[in-house]
Amino acid sequence: MTDALGRGELTYNCNERGYVIGSLKALQANLRHLTWQARCIAKGEYQHRANFLGDFSTAFNTMVEELDKSVSKLTRLSSRYKEMSCRDSLTGLLNRRAFISRAMDMLKDPPDQGQAAVIMADIDYFKKINDTWGHACGDAVLRHMAQIFLSQLREDDLCCRYGGEEFILLLPGMGLQPGYSVAERLRRHICAEPLAYEGHDIAITASLGVSCIDLNGPLPDSASVFEMTVKEADSCLYRAKKTGRNRVVCSEMHQA
Repeated sequence: MTDALGRGELTYNCNERGYVIGSLKALQANLRHLTWQARCIAKGEYQHRANFLGDFSTAFNTMVEELDKSVSKLTRLSSRYKEMSCRDSLTGLLNRRAFISRAMDMLKDPPDQGQAAVIMADIDYFKKINDTWGHACGDAVLRHMAQIFLSQLREDDLCCRYGGEEFILLLPGMGLQPGYSVAERLRRHICAEPLAYEGHDIAITASLGVSCIDLNGPLPDSASVFEMTVKEADSCLYRAKKTGRNRVVCSEMHQA
C-alpha cells in the first residue's frame, strides 16, 4: 500500500486472505484518505473530493462545497468591511486614520522624484450654506467637492475628508510649484461647477493651502515631518481665508 497520507490517493490493494481482514484494511486506507482530506481543508484547500463509502462521500463532499462557499463569502465581506472602515461614510473619500496610515507608507517608500505636495482645502462660507439651504444641502456640497477632487487627481494621489468641511490631499512625486498648479486648477473647477440642488445652483468656492515635503534627504522621523508639513499647509489655508478666500496660498518648501 502506498502512503495515503502523502498524496491522499486510494491505492490500497488488499492481498490478505479473508473478507474481514480485507475490509478492515480497506477501511484503514479510507480513513487515512479522509484524514488527508481533513488536513487539506484545514489549510484552506477545498478542491479535493472523496469517492468512497457511498452516501458518506456525498455528504462529506457537500459539506466541503458549502464550507468553500462560506469561506469565500466571509473573505469577500471581510475585504468589503475593511475597505468601508477606511472610508468617510458621507463622501467615500479616505477617512483621516486611513489617510495618515497610507501617507506614512508612502513616506517609507518615496517616489523617484523625491517630493510630495500637501494641499489643504476648506469650503468657503460652509456654515452659511447650511444655514440657508439646510444640512442636507451641506452634505450634498461635501459629496460634490469630493467628486471634483477625484475627477482631477491621479490614481496614486491620496484624498481625504480631514474633518467637517476640510479636505487634505497628498500628491506623491510632485514639488511645491506643481502642487500649487494642481490646487489652482481645483479651485477653478470648484468655482465653475455649482451644485444643482432642488432647482437651484449653489455657488461654491474654496480656499486652499499648499506645502511640500522633500523626500530626497534622510527621514529620521517621517511622522513628525509629515505633521509639520500638514501644519504648514493648514497655515497657508488660514492665510488664504484671511486674505479674501477663494484663493491658493503656497508655503516655502519644507526640507526634511
